[in-house]
Amino acid sequence: MNKVLSGLFLAGLLGTVAQADVVRVEAGGGMWNQSISGDIQYKGDPAFTTDTLNYGSESKPYLWAFIKHPVPILPNLRLEYTAVEFEGTSTQSFDYKGQTFSASAQSALTMDQLDAILYYNILDNTAWITVDLGLDIKSMSGKFKATDGTNKVDESENLVIPMLYARGRVEVPGTGLGVEAEGKYIGYKSSKVLDASIKVDYTLIDMIPFVDLGIEAGYRVQTINLDATDVSSLDTSLNLDVDGPFVGIVGRF
Repeated sequence: MNKVLSGLFLAGLLGTVAQADVVRVEAGGGMWNQSISGDIQYKGDPAFTTDTLNYGSESKPYLWAFIKHPVPILPNLRLEYTAVEFEGTSTQSFDYKGQTFSASAQSALTMDQLDAILYYNILDNTAWITVDLGLDIKSMSGKFKATDGTNKVDESENLVIPMLYARGRVEVPGTGLGVEAEGKYIGYKSSKVLDASIKVDYTLIDMIPFVDLGIEAGYRVQTINLDATDVSSLDTSLNLDVDGPFVGIVGRF
């Protein structure tokens, strides 16, 4: 009798688990080939462009991971890290922070970012469509260094930027292909921050037990338009666009 009851209990438990949603984890990372354009201005100094700083394209790493759980009232969590860094030797003089830097000045601009996203799964692969909506808290670590041998500046600023978040995904049945778009945005007065990407991924099934591996490739665009008159903690206004293709690997657990 005990064996029969135990068998019935186990069968019922397995049936319940099979019907319920389970915790799912995905992660990925790769390299983003970045190009930058726009201008920088410190308070009343004349604005200067990234062309003046002679910044070329840079390939920098990115990482992402998310976890989905079966508790409807609680948001899911997605984490992203993106390195954004440029270096160059200026082609002409420019003014910054009351100093005039001569041509051939060396400079470096960093805008590394960590995103913590709380989101709800509105559609979860329903008819092969997934839709996520939520809130992104973007932490941006900004640094600007410049020297021409006589003048020198080395400053940093950490910003926390709340943004609306949306993600949509469509999977092509029976192919292992998926198409995905992701966007984050906030606007305030004359300032705005946009971070958007579109990608295609291909899943290689059963490469390792319990793990599906895949590859992804896409294009990412960031607009960082921060006016110092809108953001009290800033002395420097940024009007920058960073964009370019990326390629990486994906793991689904």
